[in-house]
Amino acid sequence: MSNSIQVTIIDKIKALIAADYSSGFSGSDLSASGRVIIGAPNGAPLIPSASIIYIDTIERQGRTLGRYVGESVFQIVAYAGASTLENRIRLAINLASDIQKALTSDRTLGLAGLTEDVLVNQTALDGEEYGISQAGIALLEVRVTHQTQFGV
Repeated sequence: MSNSIQVTIIDKIKALIAADYSSGFSGSDLSASGRVIIGAPNGAPLIPSASIIYIDTIERQGRTLGRYVGESVFQIVAYAGASTLENRIRLAINLASDIQKALTSDRTLGLAGLTEDVLVNQTALDGEEYGISQAGIALLEVRVTHQTQFGV
């Protein structure tokens, strides 16, 4: 049984961001099992960690008859630990940048022929504001453009 384009993309996002960023901007390691999950947990399951949430897909007519162009949107919520407010924000931005770099190093996500482009927007928040002590929160919006024959 094959998966829909959305499931194929979310699985690929998970595989790409479940990486060791110890030599990256944040120094975080998301490569261990359970550090990157699909779905929205209640709070931060682990620090550091990330969760991927499917938001929606908007489709329109394709460039040629019989093709559909879709844009699927995903949200990544990543958690990074630090003791001070400034360090939490800095580490969250750096972790978001590591994740963004992992996703945009190949703008097709390694799914050439299925996906056309990926765009990533990011912001960072203090976890203390949301009851998650000593954690910075990185929020990334991932927009993936894809083309299909049947609209799914």
